[in-house]
Amino acid sequence: MTKTNGKAAIYIKSMFTRITLTPHTLAFFLLSVIHCLAQGLTATFIYTEDANTFGFVNNILRTAEVPRNEVARLFRDGDRLDLELCTAAPVGDVYKECATIWETGMAVNATGATYVPRALPIVFSDCIQFVRRSLDGTALTAIRDPSTKKVTAVEMTYNNGADSVVLSEQCARMLEYPGRILDNSQREDLALIGSQFWLLGISTFGILWNSIPHIWAVVFARVMQTSWAAYTVWRTTDVRFRYRSLIVDDGTPCNFDFMPSYFNTRLALQIPELVLNVTALISTTFLAFHIAKSYSSSTIRTVGPPPRVMRLYKFFLLKSMFLQLSLFFTITAISLWIDQLRNSEIAVLAQHAPVYYALFVFTVVTIIPWMAMGWFAVRREMTLLMAGFMFLTVFYLAGWSAMFKAQVYLWTFIEWPFFCCMTVVSSLVLLGALVFGIVCWTGFGQGLAHYLHVEAVLMESGFDADLFTNDDSEKASSQATSPSIRCPSALADPSPQGVSTIRRDGNWDFADADVDKPRIYMVDFAEEKGSSTVLPK
Repeated sequence: MTKTNGKAAIYIKSMFTRITLTPHTLAFFLLSVIHCLAQGLTATFIYTEDANTFGFVNNILRTAEVPRNEVARLFRDGDRLDLELCTAAPVGDVYKECATIWETGMAVNATGATYVPRALPIVFSDCIQFVRRSLDGTALTAIRDPSTKKVTAVEMTYNNGADSVVLSEQCARMLEYPGRILDNSQREDLALIGSQFWLLGISTFGILWNSIPHIWAVVFARVMQTSWAAYTVWRTTDVRFRYRSLIVDDGTPCNFDFMPSYFNTRLALQIPELVLNVTALISTTFLAFHIAKSYSSSTIRTVGPPPRVMRLYKFFLLKSMFLQLSLFFTITAISLWIDQLRNSEIAVLAQHAPVYYALFVFTVVTIIPWMAMGWFAVRREMTLLMAGFMFLTVFYLAGWSAMFKAQVYLWTFIEWPFFCCMTVVSSLVLLGALVFGIVCWTGFGQGLAHYLHVEAVLMESGFDADLFTNDDSEKASSQATSPSIRCPSALADPSPQGVSTIRRDGNWDFADADVDKPRIYMVDFAEEKGSSTVLPK
C-alpha cells in the first residue's frame, strides 16, 4: 500500500509541476477550467429554457393529436413565407407529398377552407391578439367532434385560469414548425455542454504531454465555438421573425404568442455566452502562441532523438490530435442523428431504421478500440494493428458517407445547421487521422519505436542520464545560450520510479509575472533505497 501511495504521490506531483511549468501553462489550465464551468453553466440555462418551451409546445401538439408522420418545411422568399407539411422527407421528387398549410397573404377565412380559421376567444373582448404573461397555470383540453371523435380544436386556459383561448386544428398543426426548431435546439445545447468538458480534457492533455498540436486543437475548437455562438445570436433573431410571421402576427391562423418571453430570455443568455467565447478565444490564442513557442525552443529529451525521429514524433502528435477530435465530433454527430431517429417524426418516416441503428452501435462500440489501435500501432510500429486502424477509419468514412443516400438523413443534414456542421467536421477530422496515419505508417522502421523503447527502459531502471542531443555542435550552442530543460512529452510515459523528470520555472509569481526574468528550473529527484543520485557537474 505504501509503495502504491508513493507512486500516486509521484504522479500527482508530476502533473502539478507540468501544469505550473511556466506562467503561461498555469494560466492556460486555469482559464480552461474557468471557461468550462462558466460556459457550461450558461449553456445549461439555455437548455433549460429550450426544454421548458419545447415541452409546452409539444403538449399542444400531443393534445391536438397532430399526426407524427409529417414534417414541416418552410419556403422563404424575402419576407414571404410558405409553410408546408410533408408526409415524406421533403427532398428530391417527394414535393408532391407536401401540402401548403399557410403562406403569407393567405386569407384565413377563405371560402372552402377545411380548418377553423383562427384562434377563437372564449372570453370576448375588444383586443384581438392575446398576450400570455407566463406558463403558470396553463391547462389544455381537447375538443372532439361528437360524431367522428376526432380532435378539431384545443382549449387552452392560462394565467391560472384567468384567460382562455381555443386553438384551431390549423393553428395546432402550424406549431409543428417552431416545435421542430425547439426540439433541435435542446439537442444542440446538450452537445455544447459536453463540448466544454471535452475542451477541458484536451487542454489538460496538451499541457501534461507538451503536445503543441493539442494546444492548437483547442484554439481551433474555440474558433468554431465562437463562430457558432455568433451565428446563434443572429439565428435567434431570425427565428423570432419567422415565428411571429407564422404564428403571432395579425392575419395568421393562431394570432397568439405562445412564447412571449422565450426569445428575450434566450438572447439575454446567448450574448454573455458569445462574450465568454470571444474572451476564451483571445486568451487561449495568446497563451497557445507563447506555450507553443516555449515548447518548441526548450524541450530537450533524455537520449535526444535524431531529427527524423522528432519529425515522426510530431506526425504522431498530429495523428493523436485528430484521434481525440474524431472521438468528440464523431460521437456527437452520430448521437444527434440517432436521437432524431428515436425521438422525432423522422422515426416514422425512416425506411431502413435497423440498418441505421446497426451502423451507430458498431461505431460506438469500436471507436475507443479504434483510438487505442491508432495510438499503440505507431508507438510500437505494429503493422497488423495499423492495418486494422486504417480499415476502420475507411469504414467509418464510407459507412457514414453512404448515409446520404437515405432521404431522412439528407433532410436532417439540410434542415439542421448544427448537425450539418458536426457531420462535416467529423468527416474532416477522420480524414486527417487517416492521412497522418498513413504518414506515420510509412515511417515504420526509422527509429521511433526503438527510441521509445530505450527511453522507457532507462526511466523504469531509475537511470538519470545527463541531457544531451545527438548533434555535438547543437549541444554546445544550446549549453552556451540556455540551460537544459527537461520537459515531459508523449514520447515517454510518466515514470513510476520517480526519476528526475520534474522541472519547472521558479523565477516568477503573480505579483510580477510581467517582469522579464531568466528562467530558473527546479529539479526534484526521488531516490530509491540502495541507490544514489549524483548531480552532473
